[in-house]
Amino acid sequence: MDLQSTRARSDVDDLSPQDVFSEFLDRDLPRHLALFYESVDTQLAVCAAFAKRELQRGRQFLYLYEDNDEAAIRAALRSVDIDVAERLADRDVRIEDAGNVYLEEGFDPEQMIGELERAARAAVDDGYEGLSVAGENTWCFHTTYSFDRIVGFESDFDARAPDLPVTALCQYDLDRFDPESISKALWTHEQIIYRGQLCENPFYIPPAEFQSIESEASQFDARLMLEQTYSLSQARRDLSNREQRIDVLNRTLRHNIRNEINVILGYLREILSDGALTPEDRERVEIARRYAENISRTSEKARFVQQTLSKEELEPTDLGPTVREAVDVARSRYPDATIDVSVADSPTLLADRNLRRAVEELLENAIHHQNRTPAEVGVTVESRSDTVVIDVSNPGPPIPEDDQRALREGRETSLRHGRGLGLWMVKWVAENSHGRLTFPEAATGSRVRIEIPAESVTESSPDSA
Repeated sequence: MDLQSTRARSDVDDLSPQDVFSEFLDRDLPRHLALFYESVDTQLAVCAAFAKRELQRGRQFLYLYEDNDEAAIRAALRSVDIDVAERLADRDVRIEDAGNVYLEEGFDPEQMIGELERAARAAVDDGYEGLSVAGENTWCFHTTYSFDRIVGFESDFDARAPDLPVTALCQYDLDRFDPESISKALWTHEQIIYRGQLCENPFYIPPAEFQSIESEASQFDARLMLEQTYSLSQARRDLSNREQRIDVLNRTLRHNIRNEINVILGYLREILSDGALTPEDRERVEIARRYAENISRTSEKARFVQQTLSKEELEPTDLGPTVREAVDVARSRYPDATIDVSVADSPTLLADRNLRRAVEELLENAIHHQNRTPAEVGVTVESRSDTVVIDVSNPGPPIPEDDQRALREGRETSLRHGRGLGLWMVKWVAENSHGRLTFPEAATGSRVRIEIPAESVTESSPDSA
């Protein structure tokens, strides 16, 4: 990573307080977070948004300035529609010189922690939900204490009275603090704000563990740590947004398709019951009915996948009875089909709880994709040295190569589509079982196989059929 270019773009040029305020909405904040910034505009935009959020929560807000002056702080608060004069008069907002607070009588960490505790309790006694503090940490350059002691003070504050209703936003100017100091500051803040984004901090170390490793900070690249934190937070956010959108689309499409297809099927059945239909019209309506039922089945499969395959759930599965139950279901649905079953072994193995449903899908697929009437399907179960295999075969054409490739690669393209959700569902069940879906060559016809590793077998017993 080019850290010079990273530095140039670390702050967002057109960042506004309202942009940052949206970062705080519906987010749970820890009692201690940090802002890392390179421009005063970014610093004040974040602090103003933080102040607005905390005031809306019923907190008293205290700003401790050192680099900036009180007029700049007031202007920033007004930019987010805070009535500064009224809030100051009511003591909802306090703006104080950090030097007077921390250094007036010399910096005493223990005394300062006690002062913050008392201020938080006083805020509660005055009817507030707690105290929120935004402090410019450049005050520490005016003390004789090392930065290690300053960071230690922050860590000690976290450890003291953890249930106290106080939230602190510490501010670090990346042009003023050296990389080692930034690394240590990263370790002591559970969440950070960087490039205008509120991020969960993967480098955070609880106070009890901090003292034992703080001397190692010089070994880390502070800028890289910040960029990694930002990138990880962005990836999590993108994933969460994508999952939310997919979930909404899935639920909406499933609901609409199910309801509307049911209406279509109802009308088509009424039309088919009309004895005045010509043979040609009846054939056309029958084709429409079959396609509508296919859509309905696809919708149901989508619902099944959404509800049952979102996470891996393994359970002991007696393979022989599981396959026979799937065959019984297929025979009840397709009574004209001939299904031959050969179960050489009936091992009990750890498999996805939906394995039977996957075998049902393979049987249905095999029955539908052949021209022979009545349909013929073969099912075999066999234990080998390294795998347990379930083969489903039929005399129809093999699964098209494009479909096989899409399943192997795990994605479909605009030019390469599978036959629907069925084989995807079987693939996911097989993979959840730590196995795989394969398409072995057959001398004639088509063959599809579920392979599950022998390591999954918990018990094996002969069960010829």
